[in-house]
Amino acid sequence: MTVSRHRRRMTTTRAVVASLVGLVIAVGLGAAGYVAIANTTDGEVVGGGATEVTFPATPTATLAIVDDDGDLASLAVLAVRPDDDSDEGRGGTVVPIPISADSSGGFGTERTPLNETVELFGAESLADEVPVLLGVGVDQLAVLDQDELAALLAPIGPIEVNLPMAVIDGSGQEIAGPGVQTLTPERVAELLSATDGDTTGADRYPIDVAIWAAIADAVGGGSTTESAEPSTSAPDVEGRVLDRVLQGPISVQPLRSSPIVSLDRNPRGVDAVALDRPEVLVIFGHIAPSKVAAPNPGYNFRIVSPFSDEQLADGVSRLDVAYTATDAVLGSDANVVSVDTSSGEAGAATVIEVGDENLIQAANTLSEVFGTVEVRIADPRIAGVDVVATLGTDYLSRLDSAAATATVPATSTGGSTAAPETSVGAAG
Repeated sequence: MTVSRHRRRMTTTRAVVASLVGLVIAVGLGAAGYVAIANTTDGEVVGGGATEVTFPATPTATLAIVDDDGDLASLAVLAVRPDDDSDEGRGGTVVPIPISADSSGGFGTERTPLNETVELFGAESLADEVPVLLGVGVDQLAVLDQDELAALLAPIGPIEVNLPMAVIDGSGQEIAGPGVQTLTPERVAELLSATDGDTTGADRYPIDVAIWAAIADAVGGGSTTESAEPSTSAPDVEGRVLDRVLQGPISVQPLRSSPIVSLDRNPRGVDAVALDRPEVLVIFGHIAPSKVAAPNPGYNFRIVSPFSDEQLADGVSRLDVAYTATDAVLGSDANVVSVDTSSGEAGAATVIEVGDENLIQAANTLSEVFGTVEVRIADPRIAGVDVVATLGTDYLSRLDSAAATATVPATSTGGSTAAPETSVGAAG
């Protein structure tokens, strides 16, 4: 069963955030895209005694399901759970993607929904389009038709699904009604490969989420977003992404999107939705930080939201706070490449760890964003991360917890939905 929960969004003043973090960029680095902990030798940072660690390898793949005509019917990105010592990682996370997601992110006036791109250029175009859409590196692309998908799902056996709406095929016929029902792998493949030109990608999306949640239930196991330490050597694990994820346990993490209906932004009036960029980064910053791109000219941040439940207001989660901080950092043209919401006990001050002592003075100005800050040199340093911001309770006092509320379809195994509360690659 797929359920929804209310997520409170807390906000700071974006103008203050943008000016402050922008000031840090200007004063501290003076150069776009600088990475403070680059150029390492045998795990030690050149010119210093601090060690450098890396995020665990998390192989990723795009799974595209097409109908008999080759049109895009369903889409998801899969991330494999990191290896545990000598044991190869099994299971992972499935992130369903709306098939009409706009690869340009809603910017400009030309909309390029993924299903239209596939219709024009074929499903192989997704190898380029999906990483651009998400800002996340994807290692592989698997394009499967109905029969191939049924064969992939065969070892799982029948699953129980609560469909939120009827599934319509290309002829306009209802092939499955709403409600709870048991589906064989062949029927699951039939539904995921069905296309209907009269159903928008946004309307179709909850069906895909419900089916993936049911697959996760059938595979068994719990949430796969447990915290893991970066290692001093992250092996490049190749291949078999689909097989490894389906060996479970599986977590399913949907994405919120909004239809692009304004003629100013969508003059052709095509079916297109824009993904919530901060939410994309919060999710992939949890499950695959080594794959998150850093397209903005500013610093690369890791956001840590370590609050205990007792430290948070009713209805507010660690994820909500991390989302707000991520949104603030993005608003300053900086990047968020990693997010950790492992439960702990936050101190009053936000701890800012920087990868270079030259950034200390500039990092102190972040107090106008995060409240009281304590700035220190990171040790160990994390490859590709300039600033680690471990949020404190003073930051909570600056937020308006009632500023926005959204209904978010989140999922985990067990048929319910829950956004990730922990992180792959929490720094040691």
